[in-house]
Amino acid sequence: MKTIEAIIKAIRKINPNAQVSMSGSDISALDTIIWENGTQPINKQDILNLVPECLAEVEAEEQAKIDAKQSALNKLSALGLTEAEIKAIIG
Repeated sequence: MKTIEAIIKAIRKINPNAQVSMSGSDISALDTIIWENGTQPINKQDILNLVPECLAEVEAEEQAKIDAKQSALNKLSALGLTEAEIKAIIG
């Protein structure tokens, strides 16, 4: 799924207003892109060139969310909340 996110991110770096749909869960999804609402097609190689950079960004964003959650949990624990109380708050 990260690959699809990276493909979409790459497309949006080239054309922030692009509207697309695709199917698949890996890089082969590039072959299924449907350019919607008059979006001008982008060369697949141009997209592929950006995918590694965008994949790294997607992974960094995911790690930042994990780190922020852990930081919040640590702070709640430092305030004296028990694990059960913390779980009650965050579900």
